[in-house]
Amino acid sequence: MVGTKNNRRSQMTKRLIQDSLIELLQQHELDEITVTAVCKAADINRGTFYAHYEDVKDCMNQMEQGATKELLAVIDEHSVPDSLQAILTGIFEVVKKRHAITSFILTTDQDFLMSFIATTKREILAQNRAKISGIGNREKEYMFEYYLNGIVGVVRYWLKTGLHESPEELARFINDWWYRGKPVKDLSEPLD
Repeated sequence: MVGTKNNRRSQMTKRLIQDSLIELLQQHELDEITVTAVCKAADINRGTFYAHYEDVKDCMNQMEQGATKELLAVIDEHSVPDSLQAILTGIFEVVKKRHAITSFILTTDQDFLMSFIATTKREILAQNRAKISGIGNREKEYMFEYYLNGIVGVVRYWLKTGLHESPEELARFINDWWYRGKPVKDLSEPLD
């Protein structure tokens, strides 16, 4: 049991360090943040920090790797995709759970989330063969890029505005927009 207790304490300390780094990232660039600043914010000594991380960038990398592992687990769970909405819900649950780190990652690495959402391509194209049968492969690629960038934009907006919608609700919005078409009347037509 001693190992379990120490492991729990170690995990709590790592979480405290990570939370302190995330808090500092709200006010400073990553390159400006020192180990001393993180230790002061976490109210720990430098030895405790170095017991878990090599430096601030190592802490950041470990947080990114943790988010990546969780996102990959969602993708693996849907290796035979059951629905776009289920995949997106899983991805959005991870984004919400780790919103501080995913917000930071999305501002520094735009392709981070895109690579995970891109796994839905197979599902999108498979479920929409009739809808997209009249267009060529090149146009399908552009269509998917449009879709992909739209989702990432929606996620950024969701993070920026405080995550008010649930992951399920956000996934349903996107799913409905995709499968039912445009959510508003064609703007080239006269308004009623």
